[in-house]
Amino acid sequence: QIRTLEAHLDPPLFLRTGRTVELTDAGRDLLQTSGEALETVRQGMHRLEAYAKPGTVVVQMPPELASGWYMPQLERLRADLPGVEPWLYSGELRDPLETSEFDIVCRQSPPVAPDEEGYAILPLRRAPLCPPKLADAFETTPEAVPLIHDEHSDDWQMWYLAAGIDRENKVAGLNFSDPVHAIEAAARGLGVYLGNPELARPWCDAGKLKPYLTTSLGSNKRLYMVALQRNLQRPAVRELWDFLSRSLPLQPVSASE
Repeated sequence: QIRTLEAHLDPPLFLRTGRTVELTDAGRDLLQTSGEALETVRQGMHRLEAYAKPGTVVVQMPPELASGWYMPQLERLRADLPGVEPWLYSGELRDPLETSEFDIVCRQSPPVAPDEEGYAILPLRRAPLCPPKLADAFETTPEAVPLIHDEHSDDWQMWYLAAGIDRENKVAGLNFSDPVHAIEAAARGLGVYLGNPELARPWCDAGKLKPYLTTSLGSNKRLYMVALQRNLQRPAVRELWDFLSRSLPLQPVSASE
């Protein structure tokens, strides 16, 4: 088989010295690249096992929604829906819903296709979330408190401009790509985070963060929970959809809105 492969590829893959063989440079290169390709195939085959499980429902939502809304309900979800096997993906939604692997998604756009059904679930406003030890300082000298940043376009520079407050260095402070890590850093008292008060509710209810709603950004934006009507025909998807729909005061929307 090795000789057949070498005849097909042309360059020799092994150096044959007596009764021993050693990889050539071409052989080492092929070993690495083919190994990586086969590992990708192996992982893909492994992922297929989850799709084959009865009751599997693949759900996509932003990480802060997963932590602040979905995870606190998980114990009750398992008790109420023992036949449903949710698979949570908290990465970015890159493909249109109809060509994706997801059954239920939470995104910033309402239903757009005739086959889509959805709810407006949360406002996406952003307001300062302040740990208790920085509360007084933020009220009296908001231009001097330490800040925490994420990668959202509605950032601290936008907030200070909207609040009419002059601050020289608006980009100083800790930076995070994951908003949940930013919330956790603020809850530890490391700075004030500009985030979504609704998604930070568990931390606010626990007294670890205090939202300041006098000035907020993006109050006209909303997050939508959307699914394809054909996917909702599957009992497990419908059960999870109805469960999540009961968990928040949702507003139905259609593709025409």
